Amino acid sequence: MPITFASTERIKSPGGDIYVVETVLNRGAFAHSARAKSTKNGGRNVFLKRYFAPSVSLPWYQGFVRHQKELKRRISENDSLQQYCYQFVDFFEGTEGRSLKTFHQVFEFIENGKALSKFIEEIGPMGVTAQWEQRVRFARVMMMGVAALHGQKVVHTDLKPDNLLLIPNPVAAGEYHLKIIDLDWSIFSDQRAPWHGIQGYVGTPMYQSPEHVRGSIPDERSDVFTCALMLGELLGNGHPFAHVSDYVDAVTREKFELIRLAKPLPKAPNTPFVEEMLNRALHANPVKRPTALELRDALFGRGKAGDIPEKTMVEVRTPPPTTPPSPPSLPLQGRAVQLQFEGRTVLTMQIETVIGRQLLKPISSDSQFASDAQFRIHRARSNHWMVSPCADCQNETLVNGAPLTTPTLLQSGMRIGIGNSAKSIEKLPLVVQLVP
Repeated sequence: MPITFASTERIKSPGGDIYVVETVLNRGAFAHSARAKSTKNGGRNVFLKRYFAPSVSLPWYQGFVRHQKELKRRISENDSLQQYCYQFVDFFEGTEGRSLKTFHQVFEFIENGKALSKFIEEIGPMGVTAQWEQRVRFARVMMMGVAALHGQKVVHTDLKPDNLLLIPNPVAAGEYHLKIIDLDWSIFSDQRAPWHGIQGYVGTPMYQSPEHVRGSIPDERSDVFTCALMLGELLGNGHPFAHVSDYVDAVTREKFELIRLAKPLPKAPNTPFVEEMLNRALHANPVKRPTALELRDALFGRGKAGDIPEKTMVEVRTPPPTTPPSPPSLPLQGRAVQLQFEGRTVLTMQIETVIGRQLLKPISSDSQFASDAQFRIHRARSNHWMVSPCADCQNETLVNGAPLTTPTLLQSGMRIGIGNSAKSIEKLPLVVQLVP
C-alpha cells in the first residue's frame, strides 16, 4: 500500500533538491499531496504530489511519465501560457520505504488562493449583477487562458470553478489574478493519451461535456462546452443545466436554460451576439460550437453575428425537440463494476449493490465516515451502470469531488468518495473501472 506523506519527511529528487514536508494536505483518487519546502530556490513553498496511480508496474506508466514531461514542456516554453497556469517545478521517481517506487510531481504552491467556486458562492446572495466588473474580468481571463492552452494542443478535460484559482493582487486591493490548476490529467489533441482504452478521461458531474458522457475522447470543443457552463454562472442566470434531473440526457439533447447576460458587457455592447455564442457553445455537436478564441473574442466585443458561419447558426431551445434525435452512444455497459482504492481492486459488483460502512470497513478506517447505506451501484434501464445517492447520510457522497444528488452514469476513471464538498474534505476515494 502506498505510504502517505509524513510531516517533516524529506524527499530527495535526482536533480539535487530536497523537499521537506510541512503540511499533509489530502489523499485524492490518484495521489497524496502535501505542502513542502524546497531546500533550493530560496526555500520556496511547493505543492508536492506522490502518485499511487498509475503505479510503476502498469504497462502505461512510462507513457504517463513522458506525457507529464511533454505537458510541462508545452506550458513552460510558452510565455503567454505561463501566466495562466501554475508552474510545473519538478518531477521524478522517488522511493518509498525500501523498495516501493512512485512518481512524484512538484508544482508551485499558490498562497492565499481562492477557488472561483467560492467566489460564485459568496456573491450568489448579492444578486446577478454584484461585482459585475470583477465577474467580467474573470470570464475574459479564463477564456484567454483556455485559448492559450488550446494553442498548445492541450485539452484540460476537467475545467470547473474548483480548478480556477483566484490569487489576490499584492499591489491592487480587491484585484485578482486567475490561474488554471489540476492540469496533470490533461490530454493533447495531437497525441493519444497513454491511458486511452484502459481508463476513462477525467471530468466532473455537472461540468462534463457531451463527449464525456458519451464515452468519446474530449477535445478542445469539450473544454469550450464546460467554459460556457461557468460563463453562465458568472455572467448569466446561473448554471444552464441546474434545473435538470438527468444531466446525461440533458447535455446530449440540449435541454438547457438559455444563457441570458445579466447586463451588457463593458466594451461588448452587442449582447445578442455574445448570448448567441454562449448558447452555441452548449451545442451537443462539438463541430457546431465556437472555438475558445472565438468565445474569447466575443467577450471582448470582437466579431458580430454576420461572422458566424451559417452552418453553425443554431437556435438552442430549452424544451426537447418534437422528434428526439437518436440516443447518443454511451460508455460500455460492462459486465461488472470494480472499485479501486490506492491502485488495488477492493470491490467487484455484477449486481445491484448498496455500499455502506460494513462493506467499506475492511478497506480503510475512513469507513467510519460512511453511513450504513451511503450510495447504490446499479444498472439503468439501458443496462448501463449508475451510481445513486442513499437518503439520510451523515456525510455527502462525492463524485469527482462534487456532491452526488441524482443518479449518475458511471465511467471508468470516475472517483467516488465520502466527505463534505463545502470544506473540500474527501475520504475513501474509490476509482471506478468498468469491466467489459
